[in-house]
Formats: sequence, structure tokens, C-alpha cells
Amino acid sequence: MGKRYYCDFCDKSFADNPTNRKNHLKGVSHQRMRKLHYSFFKDPSSLLAEESTKKPCRTMMTSGECPFGEGCKYSHLTEDRKKQLEQQILQEKAESVRKKRKLEENPPSIEDWLAKRAKAKKPESPRTELKPNLAQLAFSLPPTLLGVTNLPPSLLPPPPHVWCSINLEQEEWG
Repeated sequence: MGKRYYCDFCDKSFADNPTNRKNHLKGVSHQRMRKLHYSFFKDPSSLLAEESTKKPCRTMMTSGECPFGEGCKYSHLTEDRKKQLEQQILQEKAESVRKKRKLEENPPSIEDWLAKRAKAKKPESPRTELKPNLAQLAFSLPPTLLGVTNLPPSLLPPPPHVWCSINLEQEEWG
């Protein structure tokens, strides 16, 4: 079985080839489902502006249901929903006005900004924070290897004078 393409918007899967995918993405049901998905994330003011430019759907007004659903080119906005959106818009505006007034009354100082920046600033690299003094490092063998004679060089601890000649600060990797 070949690769399959799964569309999150439509909750469908089909054989993945350029023709099938192109036909699906151009399809009416996919376009409708995609529009429905993104309409959940619109802010109330743009949603209200968009719906108020459309004519009301007669089918929705008479029967309460529309066979086209959210894909209908007419507005399904009821008076209750319209009032709810207007109220949300007013609340958002009031909140933004409150924030502006608060900033005007208590403008942030440079010290506050610097303190916030210092908290948010990440350390440059973990290597600079944990720099051991290489001259003081002492390596030893694990207890399980102490009784073994003729260990390979890769398992032997390095002699202390080797670490003094290495300058790690000038090395750059990758």
C-alpha cells in the first residue's frame, strides 16, 4: 500500500499523489471545512463586519437550517449572536482603554524594563557557566577497573600535566 494523505480539515485520507491532492484541495467540501476551521479564530469585529456585508439567508430564517451550512454565501447571523458579538467588541475596546490609562498613569521605568530583560535573558552557553579549573581536576579509575592490569589507553585516566596545556576558551566548534 502506498503513501496516504490525511486532511485534518476534512478528516479524510486518500492515496497521496499530486492529482488526488490537487483535486481534494480545490474541492468544495475541503474549502468549506477550511473556512469553517479558520472562522473559529477570527476576532469578533472582523466576523461581524464580514457577516454584516452579506444578505441574510432566507432558508435559515424560515426553516432554521441551511443545507449549505457554514459554506453558505448568505449570512446566518441571528440577532442574538449579533448582539453577543457587539458586546464582545465593546468589552475588548474597554479593556484596551483600561490598559492605555494604566500605562499613562504608571509609565514603566527604565529600571523595570532592565529588570524584566535580565530575567528573560538566557545564559550564553552552559560551557561558560560550568568552567572547571582544569589544573585542579583529578581523574581516577572506577572501583571495578582497579584490579585489572594492562588496561587499554582509552580507559586510563589522563595525566594531570596534559590538561594544563589545553586552552579551551579559544576553541570554536561547529
